[in-house]
Amino acid sequence: MLKKYISLFAITLFFMLPWQNSSAQVNNIGEFVRAGTDDASLLLENYLRPYTSGFGANLNTGWNNSARPYRTLGFDIRISGAMAFVPASDEVFDVASLEPQFQELELFSSSGITPTIAGDDVTGVRVGRTFENPQTNQTEELFSFNLPRGTGFPLVPSPMIQGTIGIPNDTDISLRIMPSVSPPDVNGQVSLFGIGAKHGLNQWLPGGTVLPIDLSVQIGYTRFNFDIDANVQPESGGDIYNQYENQPEIWDGQQIELQSSGYTANLLVGRNLPILSVFAGVGFQSSTTEIATRGAYPLTVPNTNMSQSESKAIERIDDPISISSSGDNSIHALAGFRVRLGFIALSGSYTISEYPVANVGIGISMR
Repeated sequence: MLKKYISLFAITLFFMLPWQNSSAQVNNIGEFVRAGTDDASLLLENYLRPYTSGFGANLNTGWNNSARPYRTLGFDIRISGAMAFVPASDEVFDVASLEPQFQELELFSSSGITPTIAGDDVTGVRVGRTFENPQTNQTEELFSFNLPRGTGFPLVPSPMIQGTIGIPNDTDISLRIMPSVSPPDVNGQVSLFGIGAKHGLNQWLPGGTVLPIDLSVQIGYTRFNFDIDANVQPESGGDIYNQYENQPEIWDGQQIELQSSGYTANLLVGRNLPILSVFAGVGFQSSTTEIATRGAYPLTVPNTNMSQSESKAIERIDDPISISSSGDNSIHALAGFRVRLGFIALSGSYTISEYPVANVGIGISMR
């Protein structure tokens, strides 16, 4: 029953964005594979940049609602949501600037400016590949497709459920988790896990125990997983030879795996009052996101078998994409508060970094 309520909260919070737009974009990510391994990886990395950076920024926030660690066996259980704000510069990217790196792909549109997944809900530019038809000796289009539209939602949300408990030596430890849940309108699973700790510094400073402020250091690690089913089917037509025509099951099991990991370390200063706690700090954060496609995917290629009349053919490619990218996150500043209403605690924080993040939460707190 608890998992049911947690999962319901996670789904509601994570998908606050207009998912009718977003689900189509996520499910169509597999279409990038049609461009071939190298070119597809380049396009996908640029298209998903707001999410890889945004998720990484989100994972490094929300650890704290006070600069003071909990007393031994004091605890806090809260649910929270982080929202990264995508910079305007990452709402689009220029395919034309990528052309020198393309192995075989070409830009078929007059302009190369196309939305990222966090960009406007407009049709992306058209890309494709040409070839010389050996039967006509003419240059013809091998394939082409439009890059996905943006969601029209330049924000990246992440839900979190976190528990913290105090242990001896002015230290507390935190565990955050989101059970594996299925997003609406998307065939896939989302999950999250993290662990962190905070240690008070006043005890190590001369006269630190009588200071009117609390000083502490905090570290944390969070991992986010998003596995999405894909469905990329071979192109069809009278000029395409498909050797797998009687084996449609070969394309089953296609999946896109996204894993984002975030590390953070913060120096905090704050003040606890009877009802209100405020804190601020500076810190360092880093994140890495890995994207991989699993399964067999169809590619349209020139047909080099001159004994066949079709000028094009379907080829199979397995596990074509594997990308690892680092988020645009380094030094950051943060500030936040907590309001206690009996055992109920409301909290909020804001982190200033390349991708600014707002975090709000509600929970039960016992010091």
